[in-house]
Amino acid sequence: MDDFDNLQSLYEHLETNALDYEYRGGIELLFRNLRDLFQERNDTDNAKIAQWETDFFNFRLENGEVLPIYEAPNEDGQWLSYPNCKNLDGQAYDYLAERLKVTNNPLLRARYAHILWGSPRRHTKYAKQAVESYLELIPIYEKKDTQAPEKHFGIDAWDAIQNACHLGYKVKYRIDTIKSEIRRLVLHFNYESRFSYGFRGRLIELMLEARRRFAKDDFAGFQDVCWRIANSLIDTSSLNAAIDMLDLGEKVDGRTGLTTHSWVEKRAESYESLMNQRRKGDLAAPDFCLSALRDYKRIGNSAKVKELEAKYDELKRSVEFQQFGGTVDLTETVQKYIKFADTLAEKGSEAIINFLMFNKKVLPKYKDIKKCVDQNDKKFVFQQFAAASIMDQHGHAAQHFSIDEKERHNILQNYAIHIEFDKIHLINAVFFGAIQQNKLSAKILIEYFHKNSWFGKTLRHKSPTQDFVYCWLDLIAPALDDYFSQMNYYLMNPANTPHFVLSTDSLVLKIEGLIRSICECCSVSTVYLTKDSKNRNITREKDIYALMSEEQVQKLIAEDDLLFFKFLLVEKTGYNLRHKVAHALMFFQEYSLEYIHLLILALLRLGRYDFVKQEDKIVGNRKRKVFHKSTCKYVDRLGAKNKVHFDSSTIAIKNGYCPCRICIS
Repeated sequence: MDDFDNLQSLYEHLETNALDYEYRGGIELLFRNLRDLFQERNDTDNAKIAQWETDFFNFRLENGEVLPIYEAPNEDGQWLSYPNCKNLDGQAYDYLAERLKVTNNPLLRARYAHILWGSPRRHTKYAKQAVESYLELIPIYEKKDTQAPEKHFGIDAWDAIQNACHLGYKVKYRIDTIKSEIRRLVLHFNYESRFSYGFRGRLIELMLEARRRFAKDDFAGFQDVCWRIANSLIDTSSLNAAIDMLDLGEKVDGRTGLTTHSWVEKRAESYESLMNQRRKGDLAAPDFCLSALRDYKRIGNSAKVKELEAKYDELKRSVEFQQFGGTVDLTETVQKYIKFADTLAEKGSEAIINFLMFNKKVLPKYKDIKKCVDQNDKKFVFQQFAAASIMDQHGHAAQHFSIDEKERHNILQNYAIHIEFDKIHLINAVFFGAIQQNKLSAKILIEYFHKNSWFGKTLRHKSPTQDFVYCWLDLIAPALDDYFSQMNYYLMNPANTPHFVLSTDSLVLKIEGLIRSICECCSVSTVYLTKDSKNRNITREKDIYALMSEEQVQKLIAEDDLLFFKFLLVEKTGYNLRHKVAHALMFFQEYSLEYIHLLILALLRLGRYDFVKQEDKIVGNRKRKVFHKSTCKYVDRLGAKNKVHFDSSTIAIKNGYCPCRICIS
């Protein structure tokens, strides 16, 4: 009987039948229906009590915590949750404490005591009462599971033991009993239960995660349990679950310092079986093959390694991707940008370079991309719950994004859309218009860098054996010469096909060097310490992604520029040019005009910053022909276009600059 017209009859029903309801929702629904009945009768007092009980049975009780079932931000960005302990008043907690006193049902007692422990009336006695009730529930659930192994009682037993464990350790109560109970359940819980595998797996994971709470001896015999379940799962073709149990068994061996079973070999065979189950062209097959290959390498099975290496090459070539798409007419956008580029070119070379270097409209803004991603998440809710993977042009899985990492993937994906459907057409138009009107050339750009950028500054690199004096402009110039040569070759006759292999390869690697120089100038370490094969200390250069992730670099380079550099050079969801160039992964056809234009733009964006070692810095005022120390108050007043840097005051004087009378005697 599930229809009740008063609270007392429902209380009496739950005293004997509460454990028969699957999950908390069954009992919550009884109180909710009764609440609606009271509201129809205008019985506000009893309706309020029924609402309290509805709230109590909607709480999630996990890991010793009292959690809501619903959380979401409102229009003001404030997080709302239901149910919430803070929203219940004193009357509700008085009622809850009284219910705890009068009920004898262990499920009700466990829930009521647990909620009181997590409420503003938190007291150790409530945690202890909850622990006692949870421990009382476990053998009851075990018996019910034996009688009906296909039902939910295995999950109920898990909820009881994990809450008892977390609460018991928090208040240091019945710890030995809890440990003994966990061990007993792993070894002796009903093997015929629908949740036999999941229940034991969770218990062992709980013990492994709490390393300090459980000694090696507590895991004795668990390896045989894992091996038995894994083989049982393999026999029923539940291979993914079997692999999870084999992983767990290997971890238990690692925790106890023993080698009890052939975990790796059995897992390799399971991955190979999963691979063979997939049809040709299935995206998962190469991944299973790689996993099997990894494990066969670990156990030194060279025959299988050779076989699966050949199989992987075959599988990755056969992968089939489903595609969808359409056409977008960008004619109006392109024509608008061509007209703008012609107008810009009329203003002269410096105006063109300054536009590309400083204008915020040239590239997508991080905050705009983030806003777009947030709007899409609200519009397409379910896409948030799917992980993502990136495949490279050779069919390899290059990167995986978990659900928690999905936002970063979505930001980069949307950034690509903004570049390819909008910004690249503006950038291309500006370069074409400027070169066609002879307002931009290698000579013009190099002279601009020499006068307005730190690229033209003479730098010193000191090493134990030799000191180098160098200028980045000398290293950048050949790539710029090649680019403009190819562009002029094309503009002479559109039938000519330009290629940008040399300029692209050169600029990608030079930009990495520029970023390394930025770090050195800002006293950011560009190396990290590691060990060689004989455990001796050695140093290695940090990769470009690590350098751009340095806190000091993130403070110095604007957020929008940093996103652009990462997207262009190192992000696998982006263009990842540094990796592709360094490992020769680009085909001739991929060396596009768009890539070289974005690389020159990256060069311009890097050039606008003022990265000079403080001890070397002599700053000149180009307009007044006066130079200052870096600490002079007048330096901060100089605009970027009016600044010039010198290695020393002697060089400044040789260039016709006079010393500042205030800061330089």
